[in-house]
Amino acid sequence: MENRHKGYTLIELLVVLGLMAIAFSFVIVNTVNDEDMSLKSSQRILSAVAQGVRGQAIMNQSPARLIIYADQGQDSDQNKYLRFFGIVTQDPKNPKKWIAGTEGTYLPKGIYFMPELSQRANGRGRQVGKMHLEYPRIRSKFNDSRYGEEYYYYEFNANGTMAAKFVNTWLIFGAGTLEPKGNRQLDVSFDNPSQERLKSGLIFRKVGSTTLVTDFDQIDRATQRSVR
Repeated sequence: MENRHKGYTLIELLVVLGLMAIAFSFVIVNTVNDEDMSLKSSQRILSAVAQGVRGQAIMNQSPARLIIYADQGQDSDQNKYLRFFGIVTQDPKNPKKWIAGTEGTYLPKGIYFMPELSQRANGRGRQVGKMHLEYPRIRSKFNDSRYGEEYYYYEFNANGTMAAKFVNTWLIFGAGTLEPKGNRQLDVSFDNPSQERLKSGLIFRKVGSTTLVTDFDQIDRATQRSVR
């Protein structure tokens, strides 16, 4: 009786590898589309960006800002709205000008900066800043409302510590949905009950470090303090 060879032929191996590649692609797609995984990825991204801003301030011996796209003008880029982050440093030759430190980075799809919740956590005396800028540009540009697009910002001193008005400020981000606002504009809605607990936050400490907060109840308590 003839003994059959138990090994795989080259064609069989290619078929198996092809099936494995397809299966792996489904895993990647499911992971990317999972809001919880996107939130965890955003935690890593923003922690790294925050430390990047601090590093730029120390390296250049000049104030630096973490900026967040906030523009809703007629020519604004809606894909960037509340999910595009960047770094700028102050021009040593002209304090009114700012220089791009990076080309910017996006949070995963479906995760956005939450400005209103961040403001509530910060209270009246520690509001998130706003500036206008053409970003990213290597050449320095004026912070002038007549030019560029609108950004939120958090500021570090030249020595890597937080600027006084940003000490212990919150940057809260979470799951949201882009929805029509009117006049062909979109806005981010955070009203979906199924996404309510999908939030995280960074607290900017005086020395320039950040504390990552992933506990929903802690974020909820922080945002409710100013409401009471």
